[in-house]
Amino acid sequence: MMKQMLVKTLYVLLLIGTLSTPVAVAQQNSVLRGYILELDSGEPLQYVEIKNLNTGAAAESSADGSFSIAVQKNERLRFEYPGYRTDTLVVIEFDIKRIYMTPDGSSILIDEVQIQAMTDSRLQTEIKRAEEEGQFSEASQRRGGVRISPSRWFGKEGKQARRRYKLLLAEQDRRKVDARFTPEAIMALTPLKGEELDLYMTKYRPSTKFLSTADEADLRLYIMDTYAEFKDLTPEQRSKIKAPKDTT
Repeated sequence: MMKQMLVKTLYVLLLIGTLSTPVAVAQQNSVLRGYILELDSGEPLQYVEIKNLNTGAAAESSADGSFSIAVQKNERLRFEYPGYRTDTLVVIEFDIKRIYMTPDGSSILIDEVQIQAMTDSRLQTEIKRAEEEGQFSEASQRRGGVRISPSRWFGKEGKQARRRYKLLLAEQDRRKVDARFTPEAIMALTPLKGEELDLYMTKYRPSTKFLSTADEADLRLYIMDTYAEFKDLTPEQRSKIKAPKDTT
């Protein structure tokens, strides 16, 4: 009898140990870490309030700008600091983030690196601003209607605004693709991993136009079809695929 009790006890302990492992992994993956910086100077911002808008969980950035907060994929985080724009971020991956904040009402020049660091709400704000600043026409304040403004179209500021607008739209499209064409989605359908996964994702990255009308079944079929093509590539063909550089 005692021997049977010992065997049952050991079985229960082994079962608990087996079940606890994936739970621990899930908890690790549900913590987002990163740094919050002032966009113009690159200096870290302390005491920025970070709030999970889905769960209410909150955190605060440290003296070096670092933060960590519990969050699950597709949940929204809000970043708030007195005198700075309040931004939100939809979490689609758990690599270390660099969040850049700007003072209220500031007008900045934007390049590719800064755009990639923007939160989603900040990106939408800058798209709207660049579109307005680069317009050929503007509303007339005196007589109503629309007034043609060649200076806004041919001037330096107008040209810069239109360049920013194109860069911002390109980043918006990139995020739409990244949200669906993920390593997890590909590895669920193929044995790809590591360098081969990177090469495949670079060569067969779908267009935003395709994803705008494709449902999940369409995307799965696309992945399986392009994987079949990828398997047939020669080593020489694979060597010509250039993976994008890490910009983080």
